Amino acid sequence: MIKGKIEVIRINQMVNFGRGIKLFINNEKVAKIQDGESQTFELNLGENEIYAQIDWFKTNPLKIIIKENELFRLELGSNLKGKKLLFSNYSHYSLFKRSEFLYLKQIDSVKSYAE
Repeated sequence: MIKGKIEVIRINQMVNFGRGIKLFINNEKVAKIQDGESQTFELNLGENEIYAQIDWFKTNPLKIIIKENELFRLELGSNLKGKKLLFSNYSHYSLFKRSEFLYLKQIDSVKSYAE
């Protein structure tokens, strides 16, 4: 069966260091990604929905339309970094901004890849 792929790259960050972030594709848990790790997944052609979660924090779902032999690269990280890390109140995110604590975004797509 012809498929496409996504590569999820979790950036190195102090926030959640040492903890895995769960990755869901089409509402099914497929992996736990550690700090600085990247993992690649085969997806069926067509629309797929991807999100990440740690504790009660969850990214907004990202919809990706996969075409034959296409590779999408996604970046996973936390918005709590830099000055926000020093001066922000963690409980503020847990109470009011649960979908903003983590992010998952497309950084690149390659139209064709070699097996």
